Amino acid sequence: MRLVLFIVLVPVLLIGQPPIDRYQTELFGVTESNDVQFSTGVPQPNSGGGFYEWITGLPLNVEEYNTSAMDLQMDIFEPTGDTLQKRPLVIVCFGGGFLSGSKDHWSIRLICQELAKRGYVAAAIDYRLGMNIFDSDLANRAVYRGLQDARSAVRFFRADAANANAYKIDPDHIFIGGHSSGAFMALHNAYLDKEIERPISTYEWVQDGQFIPDQECLDCVGDNTGFSGHANAIFSLAGALGFTSFIENAFDPKAVMFHSTDDGTVPYNSGGPFSSIIWAVIGSDLPTVYGSLPISQQADAVGLPYDFFSYTNRGHDVHEESSSDLYSDIIPGICEWFFEEELKPTHKSLFGDTTVCTNELTKTYTLDSGDGIYFDWNVVGGTPIDLTTASNQITVIWNELEPEHLLSVTPYNQMDAKGDLIQLEISINPHDENIFLHQNNNWSDPSNWSLNHIPTVCEDVTINTIEIPFDIMMSEKAEINSLKVESGISLIVNQEFLIHQKNTSVIIHALELAGNLTNNSILTIANNYASDEIKIEESGSLTNNGDLRLKN
Repeated sequence: MRLVLFIVLVPVLLIGQPPIDRYQTELFGVTESNDVQFSTGVPQPNSGGGFYEWITGLPLNVEEYNTSAMDLQMDIFEPTGDTLQKRPLVIVCFGGGFLSGSKDHWSIRLICQELAKRGYVAAAIDYRLGMNIFDSDLANRAVYRGLQDARSAVRFFRADAANANAYKIDPDHIFIGGHSSGAFMALHNAYLDKEIERPISTYEWVQDGQFIPDQECLDCVGDNTGFSGHANAIFSLAGALGFTSFIENAFDPKAVMFHSTDDGTVPYNSGGPFSSIIWAVIGSDLPTVYGSLPISQQADAVGLPYDFFSYTNRGHDVHEESSSDLYSDIIPGICEWFFEEELKPTHKSLFGDTTVCTNELTKTYTLDSGDGIYFDWNVVGGTPIDLTTASNQITVIWNELEPEHLLSVTPYNQMDAKGDLIQLEISINPHDENIFLHQNNNWSDPSNWSLNHIPTVCEDVTINTIEIPFDIMMSEKAEINSLKVESGISLIVNQEFLIHQKNTSVIIHALELAGNLTNNSILTIANNYASDEIKIEESGSLTNNGDLRLKN
């Protein structure tokens, strides 16, 4: 009968509910909170008038010196019924060229809803609109305003996490993304992160002979200024950067980008925004920006991980397949990137003996250090001892009569993110003594051994004394449990040789040497327990001409 043990998942206090496969599968309904205020009294430039503002109704000639205080709101989308205490957050910013749009745009809301269904908290934010498209320096101030508002939204949630924790956000896993100008905000949040990188026009400036005040530092405008507004990772739908040099190293926030080569609003490569229509605006002057292609090239140059979904026929609305549906790859592309790069447990390896000897079937295994707090163990062909899902270590008594022996574990972290299945195949080997018969001097000749085969990893090897001195040559790699060489015998090692004493119940020496051993290769002598010792008798000698490694 095959012995199989499946560990049943039970609630863990830190997680708050049994682990589930979050972040990539729709698991929840959506609970929405509307018009939550996150920033107060921020300076909004007023319209400047003129022909183009008159015919378009858009604030494209704003007076940077003439501002009014305004408050900013967001809509927050949460997984219904979710009890997890620390959840990742995605802030989503609408597009519209810093001239139009709102958090109520259908595709922005739909992105937030789809993220919440998968276990994220999502927030659609408003931000200050208004740009001067007739002066490239002044246009930079609109992007910087949006960046400040995006950072203010990040700070709102970090402040909440540090106080009331109403939204149960993990402040170290706050992501931001958006479309078009919203993607500009996300990209600049990630990479324009130093005071010296601010455009010069965001300091004191002059417009039409009027003094323009300093827009102040990245986190100086809006509420909760004691917290950082820098997000941990981003997604970009048809976005661009002012300069790719803002991306400095492999430790900058990671990004997943979506862009189409036929985008006529934000360049896929580089150039001015609104290329398909700006020619019709006399006197327009917009700065050169750098789209997803050069951003990806700069990320390659500095070793920054990213993902890039490139298209040829989606235009500027790279995420919208119709007036009510997203393209099918958008949500999976965002979710899988954030999950793989930011959320998944970091455990990779399971350590312990994969070769088990029949005289010692009880073995302990340890999952490498990482951020897991819940461990779903599965044992086939053995019985666990004192198993707890809170431990990354397990002790197993293996049953040698079973045909299959497997140990696997799936870790979960405090965000309930499911890690990779990590598995070991276990080989059960008989323990015995294999005695050298002196038929010839070749270690690799099976006829030289009492068990009719070359010694294996679980066998104790004895080479007895004979009447005349005898040299034994080892010319193939070998691994055994222990070695005893009696007087008058010389063992010459010309290939890698591992003596690994695995038995833990009966203390024996890994090496007893009354004869001679010459190492011309790599000789490793290892014991599992500190109480074991490597014994070399006075009458014996060990000559090392290679690499000798002693391990306890």
